[in-house]
Amino acid sequence: MKEVLIILRPKMYFKTKEALDGAGFHSLNVHEVIGRGKEPVQYVLDQENGEIRHRLAAKKMVDMFVRDEDVQHLIDTVVEVNKTNHAGDGKIFVLPVDNAMRIRTGEQGLEAIM
Repeated sequence: MKEVLIILRPKMYFKTKEALDGAGFHSLNVHEVIGRGKEPVQYVLDQENGEIRHRLAAKKMVDMFVRDEDVQHLIDTVVEVNKTNHAGDGKIFVLPVDNAMRIRTGEQGLEAIM
């Protein structure tokens, strides 16, 4: 079992969610985050009192738990929707998960997330 963290542009969230649903990935958690990758980001926001420089960009983080054998299909689906070959397309992190437990039933492992 793996945890997959996907960081993407907010405007790409609904297209990504639709593609994931179409690929059979229905369970996910979504967080609004701010951050940046290796490339520097510099936004200048107009403000009545002068310029405000903002070094971080708004992003969406999608958090999913999937079977080991489904990870590559999930990655392929996300890349197909989000790849523009420009900085800021996003990141995907794959982490091992030792166990999961469904509180209501006590099910553990894959049965707890499927």
